[in-house]
Amino acid sequence: MRLLLLALALALTAPAVSAVPRPEIPPDAPAAPAPALGRIAFAASRGADGATDIFSSDLAGEAVVNLTGDPAPDRSPSWSPDGTRLVFASRRDANWDLYLVRADGSGLRRLTDHPAYDGDPAWSPRGDRVAFASTRDGNLELYTLDVASGAVERLTDNAAADSQPAWAPGATSIAFTSWRDGNQEVYRLDLRDGRPSGEPQNLSDHPAPDSSPAWAPDGRRVAFVSDREGSGNLHVLNLLTRLEERAGPENRSLQDPAWTPSGGLLAVSVWRTPGRGFGSRQGVLLTAPGVESGVFVVASTHGYAEPAWSPRATAPRTAGLRVEEGRPLPVPAVRPDLSAIPRGFAGLGDVRSGGMPRLAEAVQPSFMALRRAVIEASGHDFLARLSEASRAVEFSSGTSSYTSWHKAGRAFDTLFDYSAGGRQVLFITPEWRSGRLFWRLYLRAARQDGTQGAPLFAPVFNTGSRTLLPPPPGYFVDFTELAAQHGWGRIAAQEREAFDWRSEPLALEYWHFEKRDGLSWYDAMSLVYEEETLARVFSLERLAAVGRRGNLGNLGLPWAPAPPPLSGGIALRPGRPS
Repeated sequence: MRLLLLALALALTAPAVSAVPRPEIPPDAPAAPAPALGRIAFAASRGADGATDIFSSDLAGEAVVNLTGDPAPDRSPSWSPDGTRLVFASRRDANWDLYLVRADGSGLRRLTDHPAYDGDPAWSPRGDRVAFASTRDGNLELYTLDVASGAVERLTDNAAADSQPAWAPGATSIAFTSWRDGNQEVYRLDLRDGRPSGEPQNLSDHPAPDSSPAWAPDGRRVAFVSDREGSGNLHVLNLLTRLEERAGPENRSLQDPAWTPSGGLLAVSVWRTPGRGFGSRQGVLLTAPGVESGVFVVASTHGYAEPAWSPRATAPRTAGLRVEEGRPLPVPAVRPDLSAIPRGFAGLGDVRSGGMPRLAEAVQPSFMALRRAVIEASGHDFLARLSEASRAVEFSSGTSSYTSWHKAGRAFDTLFDYSAGGRQVLFITPEWRSGRLFWRLYLRAARQDGTQGAPLFAPVFNTGSRTLLPPPPGYFVDFTELAAQHGWGRIAAQEREAFDWRSEPLALEYWHFEKRDGLSWYDAMSLVYEEETLARVFSLERLAAVGRRGNLGNLGLPWAPAPPPLSGGIALRPGRPS
């Protein structure tokens, strides 16, 4: 109810929307119901088999509708000014191009057909053109597409990457992200008759990365994401006074801001359930400048990206099979039936690994399936060699946990570096989640013709100099996302007093993935070792001797004190720092 009230308050105080020329709609188009304060479009991996599709939701967020439903990845939806259509990017036909679809998911039409990458579409407020980013001239630059004729014009020409275009309300300027000064910044390009007028101006001008601009409906402010006081904070710049203010929760890795018609802000954010810690759950958060919190319109255990609100869009009339619950609550944790889970270890075949080349019998098939998926997606057998897989039950080290999931055969470490043909393939990007540093791994695709992966926009982390560098050109595959689709999750970088990622290379932990399947650590260990062995190796005395103290009940040890019980309802809210 709090979400609905805030959404309604923001929507009902929206300024009147000026008339916009409506495009011709084919006679077979379904009749639209009466307006209901508009709809929010977004990309999410809620499609079949984890596919990223384009969805839309009403402001209450009670239900979402899958508008595209295709195995190929779809992303970057942008509404037409009248709310009847969406333009988006898709890798259908093994190449990234722009497509147009009606607001109910019908009438799909391809807008571009070029062997280079076309993405980041943004529909002009006048409705006649779409701005987008493309590598069609060898470098990531900005272009406009005439929707009626298909004519393409180039807007920028710089050796650095330009992307993420955002129109000013009057279509007289475009804000965008660029690396042209050696750092990720937000720029403004003024237009006259649709063509560049003068040189781009640096709006953000800060050593920290700034990206993802979004122009406010009043034309006087630009919102963007900045890492200048942490990671993923929303800043709002007043173009007249040059003053900035913050919006939304702090250091929650907010992404992809978009304005509501009344001056509120949407952004992708992580969420958690009280008492249960942080997970890789996301949603579309509704907040406002000067507000330090927010509420979720939609949220689930999927990846989300690029929300956009249209005040004119109406609820589509569509089949019930395409409608999903907007904010499904997490299912209460139930201890898995151990008798139904395979026991013991299984070898990894021709995979070469440090430690013991084996995994738990229960998870070995998912690892092998992930290996095949990585080969298909990137062209690299990245998992043919591992830094480590399973670990001996009594292994002890000052730089690793004595109760590691490696011992349960449910964790693996990728190689720290990976190259092919003398060229670097593995790149990592930082992501702050709920106050902790996580990493996302990307693999440079073997085929650089657009049939694999997508351009990389995030700054990459140099592990030697510990600095952020511009993303390299080319196409990249998100290994972290592939791993998540197969149930393998990442962990945060270590921040212990004597073992911190800022000074210790081994504390970075970007290479570590594990698959818990809802099991406690002890239950996972009991599937691969006898109880007598576990009682001896992990007795309270032995754990104390190796420095493993604290809340041992979280391990699920039968001989350790139980953790405090959870109580109260479950609510969706931004995560808090650990």
